[in-house]
Amino acid sequence: MSLYSYHDTSIRIPDGSILPSEAMSYDGVYLENEIEGYRTLHVTGRELYGAEIKEQSIDTIDGSNYIARRYPPRTITVTYQLLASSDQAFRDAYNKMNRLLNGEQVKIIFNDETDKYFIGTKKGITENEKGTNFVIGEIEIYCTDPLKYSTTLKEVTASKNSDGELVASVENNGSMPATVDYEITANSDTGYIGIVSNNGTMQFGKIDEADGETVQQNETLGTINDLLNCADDTTGTIAIHPKYGAKGTLAKKTWFNNSFLGFGSEGAIVGDANGGLRTFTFPADSNGDSDGAVNFYSYFHILMWASRMGQTGEMDLGFLTADNKLICGVNWYKTDTSGNTGYYELIVNGTSPNPKLGGKVLRTWSFQTNHLHSQNPWYWDWGHCDIRKEGADVTFYYWGKYYKYHIPEIENMKCAKVQVSIKAWKNRTGNKFLYYLGLNRFTYQKMHVDKWKDIPNRFRSGDVITIDGDKGKFYVNGMNRQQDEILGTQYFKVDPGTSEIKFRVSEWTKTDPTIKVYIREAWL
Repeated sequence: MSLYSYHDTSIRIPDGSILPSEAMSYDGVYLENEIEGYRTLHVTGRELYGAEIKEQSIDTIDGSNYIARRYPPRTITVTYQLLASSDQAFRDAYNKMNRLLNGEQVKIIFNDETDKYFIGTKKGITENEKGTNFVIGEIEIYCTDPLKYSTTLKEVTASKNSDGELVASVENNGSMPATVDYEITANSDTGYIGIVSNNGTMQFGKIDEADGETVQQNETLGTINDLLNCADDTTGTIAIHPKYGAKGTLAKKTWFNNSFLGFGSEGAIVGDANGGLRTFTFPADSNGDSDGAVNFYSYFHILMWASRMGQTGEMDLGFLTADNKLICGVNWYKTDTSGNTGYYELIVNGTSPNPKLGGKVLRTWSFQTNHLHSQNPWYWDWGHCDIRKEGADVTFYYWGKYYKYHIPEIENMKCAKVQVSIKAWKNRTGNKFLYYLGLNRFTYQKMHVDKWKDIPNRFRSGDVITIDGDKGKFYVNGMNRQQDEILGTQYFKVDPGTSEIKFRVSEWTKTDPTIKVYIREAWL
């Protein structure tokens, strides 16, 4: 540390409006602009820098074997003067200086080289002597990284060369190898990105990833609109209840601005329950197959509510083969003419001891057709339900739980149709019919349809891939995807001078990506 110089504190304070050529900006602030009376005199430690050599000596052999060179941390010493007009101003100046120099690992810029910066931390300063408000002192800036860097990134956009290769020609005007960052915008799907230079190779994704593959997908073949818009099946037979009448109609109803398929009219009386039936035949899937689905899933939402005791009614939903055989279905009914008890049944293909049923009942639940959620699973917005058939396994949803059954008889049965019927019980219409009984949501999906498709590739059109060459990190749309890095990847630097970086993508990529290369030049 150099010694302080002492002068009469009555000396005129210099005008600090013009920064000295070696003025230091610490974390974006020039001290001359913040501390009255502060001025940089000179700076050392920024010049030609010495290296440490690692070598190996061998007895009886002259000299030594060279192993490597390294540059140790750098200490930059800033010599300054501080002239304060009073003792209080002197103390205030040092308080402010301590605050401004408190940051760690900050950018250090000097006024004679504003296009470059060091990264450093204040390490030491000289101590003040008593009795004077004019001092010359030193500030030590410790730089664990001895290099200085350009304040701006150099950007290069890759383009095709005469051989059709995607290449970026990078000019490094620094004196040290520079790390490289990349921004790659995918203009079409690709499964692989390769980056090659004389200094190394980086690879991400999967070299042999295909553009498409045979996949299994679910396809929606029916919705509530199909049931709302199809005609009443007045000549058909209700598969779940073949003894009941289907000579009447169903009608579109409205409940709190929601459209429901509900009861319309009884029609000619056939059995204990009579009303409307709609049968919808599902269209062919995307492969043109209209034979039906061995595996399918259906979601539906219903409303069943009585506004007074003793109201009755029935609704069923059945899934059928092309020749109208019942595969599985569900049934809601209320025949209680004095109370409020309703029933829900799970039904599959088979023989029932009840001659009025066209299938076998797996399970029956009772509930109250009121507005209480604790008693009625089918009131308003909580009336959710679904059925899933996969081979011989059929799964039903009821009141928060799933119930799965293995039915060998239905394993190979293909669903081609759906039926919904809503009926009045024993001519009890008008205010004797349930105030609301209907269906407002319905979807049907054929499951596991084999399909060749353009698969969602690892890197999708529009994805922005960024590579942090310094930290060795790979990101897709801002999210770290290090798992896409292929073993052996080297995050190389570019040497001083001109370097060529070449890029590779999957062979089937339709449009080359837009690639920007960034380097921050560095000097010793």
